[in-house]
Amino acid sequence: MKKLLFSIVAAFLAAGLASAQEIRDIRTVVGLQKDGSARVVQTWDITVTSGTEYYIPVDNPGKSYIRDFSVSENGQEYLSDGRKWNSDRSRQAKAGRCGIIEKRGGNIELCWGLGEYGDHEYVLSYTIDNLVQSYDECDGFHWHFLNDEWSVKPRHVSIEIQNRTGGDPWYWKDENDNNVQFWGFGMEGESWLSEGVVYFESTAPFDFDSRFSALMRFRKGQFAPAVEGDGTFEALKDEAMYGSDYGEDEEDSLIDWVLYILFFLVLFVLPVVAVGVVLYRLVRRAYRKVSGRRYDKKIFGVDKIDGWFRDVPMDGNPTAFFGLLHSGDLLQPNMFKDFPDLVSAYFLKWIQDGLLAVEKDPKDEKRTNLRFVKHLADLDFDDEMEKKVYLGALDAAGENRLLEADEFKAWSYKHDGTVSGWPQAAMDTGRAVWFKLSQEDRCHAVEFKNFLSDYTLIGERTAPEVALWKQYLVLAASLGIADKVAENFGKLFPQVMEQYLQETRMFDTQTAYSVFENLRLSSHSMMSSALSHQSQRQAAAAAATRRTYGGGGSI
Repeated sequence: MKKLLFSIVAAFLAAGLASAQEIRDIRTVVGLQKDGSARVVQTWDITVTSGTEYYIPVDNPGKSYIRDFSVSENGQEYLSDGRKWNSDRSRQAKAGRCGIIEKRGGNIELCWGLGEYGDHEYVLSYTIDNLVQSYDECDGFHWHFLNDEWSVKPRHVSIEIQNRTGGDPWYWKDENDNNVQFWGFGMEGESWLSEGVVYFESTAPFDFDSRFSALMRFRKGQFAPAVEGDGTFEALKDEAMYGSDYGEDEEDSLIDWVLYILFFLVLFVLPVVAVGVVLYRLVRRAYRKVSGRRYDKKIFGVDKIDGWFRDVPMDGNPTAFFGLLHSGDLLQPNMFKDFPDLVSAYFLKWIQDGLLAVEKDPKDEKRTNLRFVKHLADLDFDDEMEKKVYLGALDAAGENRLLEADEFKAWSYKHDGTVSGWPQAAMDTGRAVWFKLSQEDRCHAVEFKNFLSDYTLIGERTAPEVALWKQYLVLAASLGIADKVAENFGKLFPQVMEQYLQETRMFDTQTAYSVFENLRLSSHSMMSSALSHQSQRQAAAAAATRRTYGGGGSI
């Protein structure tokens, strides 16, 4: 089965990409009804060259509900399969049909058949119930209309939000005299209010990490929402504003000046306090390191963990393993410094699972390249973090699907904003897994780390199965020691190592050790490139006054 993935009304990921594939324009019209529902009509002007179907995943809809999904082309309505779409069909069987797949947690996928290859203008329609929700002081919503992680980047997008309540038209005179406020996030563009209609439009082609979400606030009385929103609208607004560039050009307020004055008053005692804090932390860190009492009791139940554990923890999930070891270590290891080791663990996992094939570089015998050999629709990732890194690497590889030397480094330099957020995203994703474990199981993860680090000292003489050894190596890679563990293991169990090399098609032990080392070095180079470029951009921003677009504006 081949699928073309759209990520929340947007991300177009083809099962097999070709140079002619493109998204010229996405136009979205949203009509808000009196009851808080919305009728959405989207027009996609695209060229497709492969695949059998499209689908739009809608994750975490909360109290909202999507229904009445339909698709048409050239005025011809597609036949609807309701909420029983079957993806295991041929392109011919899916042509002219649409439907919904219901998934866990209320998540859904809006699907339709691809039809013939070539130019298309698909018109999608669906209703979102309970989009506008009631808050104590107002009504409003925050909805992601276009998500990030694009494979084929749209040249242009526009969003038009209409008032179909039958009441007064929307207007905005100033902060105190209005019945609507709106903000947009995630793309370069403009926003405005004209004749009671809110418009958002891109002013530059989308990039890999471009997205669009709208936040709208309405005066009470315009809508009669069927449901109440969680918390307050201000909390919803704060969440949406986090990380955006709103307010960067605003003049300093009175409270800012008060803070400046306090800062200079404190400046006289700050050096003494700072030295004391630094000395205290150095002494405390040294004690924890020497005594071994380095672990957070709230997480593990104990502060010293010396034992060994041979079974693979957390079902071999490297993200959860990484997140727990960094969250629970009071020595506070640098997640930005160590995150590349997690990336190398992902790559090793994909090689072992057959997602990537190792190919020797014809230009340099010491180098190896990685070829993406499976289509995205056929893949199953442990978590969203692993998927994000995979999509980034796939985008870096380009149309030939071959990730060559320094391509991921160059890609991360260009997408430094996305990559620099990955370490914290990995911590959050991992926490969702390890937080559910008992303290005993969390301790086993540290004991397993001890087991890998001390492998040659343990006296282990029972050869593990190759499948188990693969999991050992992935978690060892997340610690940055895959090459050392593999070398020690190869000396103890050469026959099992030979079977491992055959299954992963790494040619020989020398190539395997080279792959482990190259994965680690290239992952660290990738992260350094992103952080370096981000620092350069921040320095440039501090040196000049500039205005950037955070995805929309308040009119």
